[in-house]
Amino acid sequence: MKILIIPEDQTSDGFIAKPIVEALCADAQVPARVDVLPEPRLRGAAQALNPDIVREIIADNPMTDLFILVIDRDCDRDGHVAKATAREGEHAGKLVACVAEQELEVWLLALHRKQLGSLSWKDVRAHCDPKEEWAEPLLRQLGAAGPGGGRKGAMRALRGSLKTLVALCPELQTLQTKIIQHCSREN
Repeated sequence: MKILIIPEDQTSDGFIAKPIVEALCADAQVPARVDVLPEPRLRGAAQALNPDIVREIIADNPMTDLFILVIDRDCDRDGHVAKATAREGEHAGKLVACVAEQELEVWLLALHRKQLGSLSWKDVRAHCDPKEEWAEPLLRQLGAAGPGGGRKGAMRALRGSLKTLVALCPELQTLQTKIIQHCSREN
């Protein structure tokens, strides 16, 4: 199966989403080639959720079996949840959406939560801007010089930690279920 991830920011989010989707597929025993949308370069959730842009991406990639739209929830200030659900409905059987609570960087933080000290995980997940508050300082500490501002290196912590990550970020369990359901419809 060929999967194409549509992130709101390929430069950063692709380095988080791709290894997670690959791990979810491997865990579910779904053979998949996972790529991140190379172009058009999206600049934010408004573009990633734009129905015309999503339609064009799907039309331009006819060999893709499943598109995964991954966006930040951002405390749903701009209705990202409803918009993602709408895009999923418009492209049923071809596209699934995953809305990170509150940002994709929370998934990265889940893998490094010991470095957050005594901070409550519930508070991290509820904070509207965890990337700025905790992820960017953590990435500077880990070495932000690498690809994706250090995200690629930080995501190496995913090895052997998928079950914990999914337990801490239940939207990933939902995403895995959607991938499995898509595969069962294809077979």
